[in-house]
Amino acid sequence: MFMLVIEHLEPCLNRWILKEYEMASLLYKGRLIFTNVKSEKQATILRSFGTVYKESATKLFNDRDDVVILDPQAELPLTVEDLMRASYVIVGGIMGSHPPEGRTKKYISLQMPRALKRNIGPYQYTIAGAVHVLKLIEGGKRLDEIKYMVGLRMTRNLAGVELEIELPYSFPLDENGRVALPDDYIRIVAEYAPVYESRLLAGYKDMCEYE
Repeated sequence: MFMLVIEHLEPCLNRWILKEYEMASLLYKGRLIFTNVKSEKQATILRSFGTVYKESATKLFNDRDDVVILDPQAELPLTVEDLMRASYVIVGGIMGSHPPEGRTKKYISLQMPRALKRNIGPYQYTIAGAVHVLKLIEGGKRLDEIKYMVGLRMTRNLAGVELEIELPYSFPLDENGRVALPDDYIRIVAEYAPVYESRLLAGYKDMCEYE
């Protein structure tokens, strides 16, 4: 049984990414490792979800051949047979950009030539979505059996202002056809998105809430 490794590639933590990590910890309770966590404050927060290492996964597991990297740019799709041979599966802890910038390939895959690189479809998932798909495949689902939707639009009223937010990512669907999301995800994304956009417009590169 493999361990799930999230290579933390964001400079900081915020409520949005913590929700992604929380869902990963629920799906892989006792089997979750965070790597590349440089800040002790962040490490303290993430220890409630899993084991934390300051070192990058590219250093910790670089000499192993039983590692799978979920990389959207990988040529081959992930199969349950891949997972049966794996001791570690690495997911990039990245808040997705649109269009995708290939950061998983740049910062993880290219640094680990011995690891298997596998995709989970043609579209970019959120961290939680990718982990959800991984769990389904581990349970025996083929990738082409997993249902998903591309793009999620939400409308929220915040302080009397009607706010419409569209997330251009792929989201897995559960057995009832509903989008599989972390608890309270919509509210947190809706509240955080205006803050994120205002900081971008102001020229901030750092989107930290928890440094």
